Amino acid sequence: MASHATQTDTRRVIPLLEVNAASTRKLRRRGLANLARMGHCAPSVMQTLLDASEVEAPWLVKAAGGLPGGIGNTGAECGGVTAPLMLLGMAHARDPLDRGVPVVVYKGHELLRRFTACHGTALCQEIRGDDRLPLRCVGVVRLASERYAETLARDSGDAISPAHQRAYAELFAHFSQHRFHCAHEVLEQLRPSMPMEPALFDAASGFIGGTVFTGQTCSALAAGVMALGVALGGIERSRIRVLRMIGLMAIGGDAFADDRNAFNKTMNLGHRLSEWFAAEFGSTQCRAITQCEFSTDDGVRQYIAGNQVKRCREIAGLVGRHVRGMIASA
Repeated sequence: MASHATQTDTRRVIPLLEVNAASTRKLRRRGLANLARMGHCAPSVMQTLLDASEVEAPWLVKAAGGLPGGIGNTGAECGGVTAPLMLLGMAHARDPLDRGVPVVVYKGHELLRRFTACHGTALCQEIRGDDRLPLRCVGVVRLASERYAETLARDSGDAISPAHQRAYAELFAHFSQHRFHCAHEVLEQLRPSMPMEPALFDAASGFIGGTVFTGQTCSALAAGVMALGVALGGIERSRIRVLRMIGLMAIGGDAFADDRNAFNKTMNLGHRLSEWFAAEFGSTQCRAITQCEFSTDDGVRQYIAGNQVKRCREIAGLVGRHVRGMIASA
């Protein structure tokens, strides 16, 4: 595992939410209010969760700024999942392992299960469909904070089957032996050249093995998108500008131009990174790149036997250098 600073008490910025009818109503109202003045899913969800505990952490909102549209606007994991996963990472990154697996992996699987049960899928492109206006995303943002609160409050030790847990434990032991974490490797490369909260490493801890070992978006790409947000992102707070952006969506205009919304620049930079990544490695998806299924013993052993951790480290290195270049150019 890549090392990271420990002097920051990350738990002071973790929303600890009650799960009851009154808090649920409050979260839903706050989620809609933030969406109305921010205009994008992941940062609106992040801001809602921070508001609920009266926490100021604008760097976390910026880090979530490139996640709308499915991590760099690729249509993959929904921002209603990825923003809460960052906070679950901050809550549990330093917990002792549970049967050889990081607690954030159990929590991430619990979050994915609850989110999918609510919306039918965790993929942005499947939630949005072909609608010109992302109306279904409104419901996602409205309910996402509840899924986080339920996940945080629950013991998630049974969120992973014994067979999957055994495979994940073997893979995580292999990563630990090689001091490798896909997302942390990218952040380590960028730390000398950009201001970075040490707690960003905790926030990125659930992005391992393609989002909690599910083989989805490569975690090096996810970390690169988050870093672009921290380094270059702004925060939108204008209802009028959001209304104008929605109006442009309705008429088929360029609603996502950099100047239409303060989060657009980060989202567009993340999308450019994802396009470069797909051209370099053939896909943005961990499972497609490694050709391994991390939830099975055979898949993990295939990964280990092929010494694929070396290739993953090389990919993370290339992502780090490319993001550094993007930041310098911007």
